[in-house]
Amino acid sequence: MPECSSKHETSVLKVKKMYVEPVNRPILTFMLKVARKIYHIRRPEYFTEAYCDIMNQDGNDLILEMLNRKGASGFMLSKWGTIEFNQALSSYLCRNKPGWKLYKDMIRGEVPIPEPVAKHYLYYNAGVFPLSAETADRFGMQALEDCQMIDILASYIPNEQYLAHYWSGAVKVNLDSLYAPWLFRNPWTKWLKGKRVVVVHPFVESIRHQYENNRERLFTNPEVLPEFKELICIKAVQTQAGEPSRFGDWFEALHYMEDEIDRCEYDAAIIGCGAYGMSLAAHVKRRGKAAIHLAGWTQMLFGVYGERWVSQQPKYSSVINDYWIRPSDNERIKNGSMVENGCYW
Repeated sequence: MPECSSKHETSVLKVKKMYVEPVNRPILTFMLKVARKIYHIRRPEYFTEAYCDIMNQDGNDLILEMLNRKGASGFMLSKWGTIEFNQALSSYLCRNKPGWKLYKDMIRGEVPIPEPVAKHYLYYNAGVFPLSAETADRFGMQALEDCQMIDILASYIPNEQYLAHYWSGAVKVNLDSLYAPWLFRNPWTKWLKGKRVVVVHPFVESIRHQYENNRERLFTNPEVLPEFKELICIKAVQTQAGEPSRFGDWFEALHYMEDEIDRCEYDAAIIGCGAYGMSLAAHVKRRGKAAIHLAGWTQMLFGVYGERWVSQQPKYSSVINDYWIRPSDNERIKNGSMVENGCYW
């Protein structure tokens, strides 16, 4: 149960959803797979800044400007996870006929071949359950609906070009603009000063400990993690790596967390909880609040680091000092090593 004092009343209704069955094209799928094998698949690119409108200091400044302008009336800052994006793209392509460029990119291995099947990587890495084709596809359609709420997108996935019409009004910044406010003058996180901030994350015990005991020691610039009016913690549902859940499916767990957020009086929500993150951020924006989907980097804002920032992305390790901690033992999940080699722990 979140640490909230009163119920947030709202007249905003949830967006109605209409599920349309995906089209199964087994012959076309088979032909694409054969063509890909003949072509000899090449390793696709996983990162690009080619679609970014602005970057680094300018991107940070834009985020701060937009928070000042729209933070009190509904705002969403977000990013895609690569696994979640691939499922959204697959769900889209199963309902729309790709052009020749897309077919060519499928054969070359740059775009996944869409087919309505269960996705093990979506289940184990992103935590979308149960493991079934219908669940994976429903998740993809949910993501396509929610990504339309984005105001600023941290862009880095080459295949974003195929779904960009869903967030055509969003400004695109690079990842550092979102993830690493300590790199810049006037960090966008200064906007959080004096605000009631909800944090939705699996590591809320460590996050609260760091905020209450080490906040002023974590960063050289104290504006990176300013003092809030109130820190409200909601422990996110953890369903990655096959972690057992009391919920019937991913959507039930999502609605539970939406309801937990709605019980709170808050100004902004910082969200980092796997595949749930973008949809929760869209929910927060629909409630007229500021949604900051920091994803896997939420823990870093509070001085809680994992193996990713030591061995996988060492260029960011210079910010880690003696006051930073790893997640506590009771915040580890049984098969956490299956999630990108245990990168968050």
